[in-house]
Amino acid sequence: MTDFVLAAAEPTSMLSHMALYGLAAIAEDGGLDDVRVSWTGGMATRPVLSAPDATPETVGEIVRAHATRLAAPDAWPAQSVSDTETKGLMSPRLSVIASRDGWQSLQQRRHDALDRLTEARAYLDLRLIAALGEPSYWRFNKQGQRLQDDGASRLEMQPRNQGSEFVGSRIRKLATALTARTNAAVSDGLLGRSIRDEIGKDAATSRTSTGFASPGPVDNALAWCALWGISQFPIALRTHGFAITTGHLGPGSSGHFYVPVWEGKWRTAKLRSVVGSGQLARFASADLSSNADMSDGENPRAQATAWLASRGVDAVVRFPIGRFGSDSAPERRAMRGVILKTGRR
Repeated sequence: MTDFVLAAAEPTSMLSHMALYGLAAIAEDGGLDDVRVSWTGGMATRPVLSAPDATPETVGEIVRAHATRLAAPDAWPAQSVSDTETKGLMSPRLSVIASRDGWQSLQQRRHDALDRLTEARAYLDLRLIAALGEPSYWRFNKQGQRLQDDGASRLEMQPRNQGSEFVGSRIRKLATALTARTNAAVSDGLLGRSIRDEIGKDAATSRTSTGFASPGPVDNALAWCALWGISQFPIALRTHGFAITTGHLGPGSSGHFYVPVWEGKWRTAKLRSVVGSGQLARFASADLSSNADMSDGENPRAQATAWLASRGVDAVVRFPIGRFGSDSAPERRAMRGVILKTGRR
C-alpha cells in the first residue's frame, strides 16, 4: 500500500476530515483500487489515503480529471434553475422560486438531471446530490411562508447573501480552478506542499472553506475534496421539521458536528457505517445532556463507547457550530473541534 498523507490537515479542523472523506470517494470513483482511509499515529495525527497506487501523480490526475468532468458545460453543475435564472439547479438552498409553476419547473428539471445521472451510473454525483438535499417546497411556517432551507443538509453552509448558492458559488468555481491546474499542482495542494486559493484570491477573508474552517486561504484542491466529503453524510427528509443530517446534533442551524478518529485502515463503506451509526451519535452527545455517567455499563452511552472501541475508534471530534453576520443571511461555521476519547488506549 502507498500512503498519501494530507500533511497540513489536523484533526481539530472539520475541513481535514471532510477532505479525507471526499478524496477517498473521488479516488474510488476515479478507478483507484483498494482505497483505504486512516490516521497517522502519534501526537500530530494526520489523515491518510492509502491504495496500492496512491502516488502523488495518480491522485493528482484523478482529482483533476474529476473536477474537469464537472466543469464541462453539459455537466450537472452548469445547469441552471431556469432559462432566466442562472443559480445552480441542484443547489439545496435557493430563494428564487415564488410561484407554483416555478416549483413544478424546478422539480421537473431536477428529475431530468437525476435521470441522466442514473443512466450514466454516476453514483458519486448522485450520492452528493442526495446528501445535499433539496429546496423544501413542502415546509411552511405558521404564517404560511415556505421554509425552503428545511430540506437541506446542515453541512451545506454556503452563505446565501448577494445571491450566492452552493453549486454556482462553490462547485462551479472550484471545478474551473482545478481544471486550470496541472496534476502536480493538484496533488501538491492536497499534500500541503502549497496553498493556492484561486477562487478566494488568497485573501485573509476567504470563505473557500465553506464553513469547514475559519476564514482564510484554503487550497482549492483541498476545498474541492472537502465539499465532496458531504457525499458520505446522508440526510433524512421529514414532513415535519428540518431534515436530519448524519453527523449533526442539535437545532437546524446550530448545534454540533461530529466525526470519528480511528486506528487502522478503513474502507469508505465502513466509514459511512460508523459515521451514520446511532452509537457514534450517542457518544458525541455524551456531555450535552444530564444523562447517567458514561462508565455505567447499563447506560446506552457506555454501550456506545464499547461499540466504538471495538471497531478501532480512538476518539470522536465534536465541532460546535458558530453563527456570524446578519440574521437574514447568517454565516455558519464549524469551530475548532473538541477531542472526546473513547478510552480505547
